[in-house]
Amino acid sequence: MTSQNATVEAAEYSWTEKIIEKYCVLTEDEHAGKPVKLMDWQRHLIRNSQGKRMVWLEIPRKNGKSAFIAMLAIAHMLEGFKNNSNPQVVLAAATREQAGILFAYVRNMILYNPELQKVLEPFRKEIRLKGRPGFLKTLTSDGGSNHGLNPSLVLADECHAWNEVKGPDLWEALRTSMAARDSQMIAITTAGGAYTFAHKWHEYAVRVQEQPEIDPSWLTIIYGAQDHEDPHDPKVWAKANPSLGVTVSMRYLEELSNTAKHDEPTLLSLRKLHLNQWAGSAQPYIELAKWLKCTNKKKDIKNWRCFLGVDLAAVNDFTAYAILFFNGEEFHTVQTYQITEHGMKKRKNKYPNLVQNWIKNGSLEIVKGEVTTTAHRVAMIERLMESYPVEGIFFDPWNAAETVDHMRQRYGKNFCYEVRQSALMLNEPMKLLYRSVVTGNLTHDGNPVTAWMIANTSLIVDKNDNWTFSKDKAPDRIDGTAAILTALAGFVHNAQTGLSAYDQDDIIFV
Repeated sequence: MTSQNATVEAAEYSWTEKIIEKYCVLTEDEHAGKPVKLMDWQRHLIRNSQGKRMVWLEIPRKNGKSAFIAMLAIAHMLEGFKNNSNPQVVLAAATREQAGILFAYVRNMILYNPELQKVLEPFRKEIRLKGRPGFLKTLTSDGGSNHGLNPSLVLADECHAWNEVKGPDLWEALRTSMAARDSQMIAITTAGGAYTFAHKWHEYAVRVQEQPEIDPSWLTIIYGAQDHEDPHDPKVWAKANPSLGVTVSMRYLEELSNTAKHDEPTLLSLRKLHLNQWAGSAQPYIELAKWLKCTNKKKDIKNWRCFLGVDLAAVNDFTAYAILFFNGEEFHTVQTYQITEHGMKKRKNKYPNLVQNWIKNGSLEIVKGEVTTTAHRVAMIERLMESYPVEGIFFDPWNAAETVDHMRQRYGKNFCYEVRQSALMLNEPMKLLYRSVVTGNLTHDGNPVTAWMIANTSLIVDKNDNWTFSKDKAPDRIDGTAAILTALAGFVHNAQTGLSAYDQDDIIFV
């Protein structure tokens, strides 16, 4: 691992730098067994992290972070051997598989260098100091909280992928375990989903970066591109990827960029994985920042056409209602939700800060008990019908038969329509919603529940360039997105003419 722009004189190297470059070796490809040469961004972290209790590093994929974690672990173990300080190193990862990858880097560096084997002894699940107390072990975010630890160094990897239920418990267990000694925690991650456990700490890290005085114990280092920057500009690539030309190939990014100019999913991957921009899902449909820019709560929509999209809950989760307005040129949408007390309690346990925002700023009705009944749904729809000049109601037919029947009995069969969530029905509405958000041709009321669901929505593109989504593959609920798309499907397939489509009898949904 070499750097062409190394600018630091050897005489200025810290103890950690010297140890890494003296004893650590590369372990992969044709470079296996060769001594490590630290890159400038790695030296920057080592030097600036001295005396810091917490280090937060965000860096895109393929910049050599896993190997760097192994180097830091080995250097710390050797320092503990020298000082007889009983080092305890914890490698904390999202899953057992990822923890195994980190452990393999450490183990292989030891096996490649006989000098390290004189001090460090690798076992199947631990690395131990020979003849001295001290060890390295792995933990995962989907395991137990592991209270009772006394680590001297915690290296937390890919926090964006940590389990959303158990991950925060492990994080707090590790942070509070450092109280008894002069310990350090280094969290290294790529960008992940908005509104996740890691995103909360990303936001805190950005605050500390802008105002270091609020937390002097914390060091923030972020490599990434801003939302407004050109994702096809090599200068932006270099800014976001400090290992460009070493572990990240310029040719690879050029090829990816060329494809991304003609393929939206590839562009989203480029932004998230290689420019380190936080999004919602593994393959985000609409970037959260773009959605939030469309917020306009004071839109004058009195004379606009109006459609209602409904996505019904499975017993005790979210039911989403999306009012879609159209004035002949642009769209506006307002959303409201129902969820049971039981469902809300589960959400509050999982996302306490997020739920507080929903209750404070969202349009959200909490239904008593454990079940949202047809009566609850019908009552909500009737309130919306009284508040807005709805021309037609569009339902995802799943779990909706009884509610649709009630609505048809009251408003007529040509007022309530089923929209099946298939490529045939969703392709055009999904592309229309995406274009409208990107161009600013759609505004919304800023409901935080919807923003969370937009962030959770993944884009699926088939071989014929048909766009769909999958609730099963989403990191969490996307009912609000589905309700907006259901309303848009009604507009696209039945309401684009100047006449009311609901006076006709030949409206067909499949």
